[in-house]
Amino acid sequence: MTLPFVGHPVGAQSLRTAVNDKDKIESAYRFLLADLMPFGTNAIVHLEHGGTNESTEHYETIAYWYGLPAPSVVQTDQFQVGDPAAEKAHGYSSPEASEAYSVTSRYELGLDTLKGSVVYPAETDRGRKTKGTSEFRVNLRADNLGVLLRRKLDYSLPNQRAEVFIADRNKSDWKSAGIWYLAGSNTVVYSNPGEELGETQHVVELSNRRFRDDEFLISRALTRGRKEIRVRIRFTPVNRPLFPGYPLGERAWSEIKYTVYCFVMPKPAK
Repeated sequence: MTLPFVGHPVGAQSLRTAVNDKDKIESAYRFLLADLMPFGTNAIVHLEHGGTNESTEHYETIAYWYGLPAPSVVQTDQFQVGDPAAEKAHGYSSPEASEAYSVTSRYELGLDTLKGSVVYPAETDRGRKTKGTSEFRVNLRADNLGVLLRRKLDYSLPNQRAEVFIADRNKSDWKSAGIWYLAGSNTVVYSNPGEELGETQHVVELSNRRFRDDEFLISRALTRGRKEIRVRIRFTPVNRPLFPGYPLGERAWSEIKYTVYCFVMPKPAK
């Protein structure tokens, strides 16, 4: 099979059906043109071989890098929610927020353990959750072409949705920037009946991966020419159960860390 974006041009279905040595080599390709992965100074890509990364087959892959002469997305600010000094420096205010609490967990990345050895250890971080409004200010570059706001969060809280507003430092004119919505959580449900037309099952599983990064784009029209903006995030709950009849559980907006990036025009190489 050879198609424009995916194919399996070489390799027999099994060793028994191979008619020559080339048939014993499995060759496949897939071009992930819709799954581009922007990165900064480096990128780490893991390929999991087998259900628990135990497969020893030989794999080769290729990645294409399309670069610019200079960075076009630059970090201009970052602050840790739950850290008093960082909150004060960024004018953080969230009257209905919880006390800062610790989360020990992982991101959705690789195996926890393999053959008794820890591969991806858990880490601990602190943040808050709120059912109201959070406000803070962040620094930008005045020549920005828009802003990307990244939030580290606790993904155990499902379907986190909020309205985002932007204003200048003096909060004189709040303008809507859109809806920030992250569907799902680290609790999932699946159905695997024994028969094709069997009764629907609701098997609930809880992942130990509570850390997640989510991003929100802020239009250039709201940030152009500004070195600083004020951000207001107003939680708007989504009361949708995991499946009909399942308890709703707690609904809240989670914030552990905010990182700010500005889109800029890259300077040509000298």
